[in-house]
Amino acid sequence: MFKHQVVGKLLEDIRKAANKGLVLGNERFVGEVEALTGKALREGKRGRRTGWRKENTLN
Repeated sequence: MFKHQVVGKLLEDIRKAANKGLVLGNERFVGEVEALTGKALREGKRGRRTGWRKENTLN
């Protein structure tokens, strides 16, 4: 039970982070957690990186 009701954008952010396994907090906090875990815990861009096809043809 929470002392205050959590609604709106904060609730959406909590759900999104929990569902995607991300860290919720400011940049400094997220960076510290990433450093401790050795994992990227921020939401990345969707899709392939620009130039990926060129990298694959070099092999």
